[in-house]
Amino acid sequence: MRRLLIVALVLVTAVPALQARRVKEKAGDLKKGVYVDKKFGFDLTLNDAWKVKVEDNDNNYRLILTKVNYDIPPDYMDTPDYTKIPRLVVYADTTSLTPEVFIDSLVSESFSSKQKNEIIREFEILSRHIGGSGFTQEDLVPRNKSLVELDGHRGELWTGQIKYKNDVAVSASSLGGKRVNGAYGGAIVAVKDGNNIILFHLMTEWNYFEHELKDAMTVIKSLKWQSDKGK
Repeated sequence: MRRLLIVALVLVTAVPALQARRVKEKAGDLKKGVYVDKKFGFDLTLNDAWKVKVEDNDNNYRLILTKVNYDIPPDYMDTPDYTKIPRLVVYADTTSLTPEVFIDSLVSESFSSKQKNEIIREFEILSRHIGGSGFTQEDLVPRNKSLVELDGHRGELWTGQIKYKNDVAVSASSLGGKRVNGAYGGAIVAVKDGNNIILFHLMTEWNYFEHELKDAMTVIKSLKWQSDKGK
């Protein structure tokens, strides 16, 4: 009897541990540079310019791409860790709104929803609290909106800018620092297939925004809808 109790206790403690170690299903498969999403029916061709993290399948954030090599603004040459590393986020969900109206709802200060709150968590250009101590920012300024076509589907590209002031420490041992006046550039691309909507969000230092957006668009324009294959 005592032996049976010991075995039962071992099983009770082992099962939760095994479940905790169980690997969650990923949002998609990445093979030979091509990402195939499992849930929302799209493919993307990636390249070596970006470090890729595939999120879990129960997460609406599907991919997080971080630029491998990037430029550092002159004001940050002696403090490179303060540079905003170019980052491309891929988000997918469902909606009845058009891409244009969906982006307008994200940018609007009066509109709120649970979905929008989830999106803003990673879409930094829409956040009111980007930096930490010593960082202040001005209001978001929309710069441009234009139509884009991705795999035969109409979408929209929105860009914006946030100017900021950042008090940075020159070194860990220094008592003083310096103030950097700069700006961030952000872009959001939205496109739909049926009720599935895909959002791409890029954020980087404004000095290099046009260059980084061009690089990001090579990934974004590689979008292929699985529903269109074989047509």
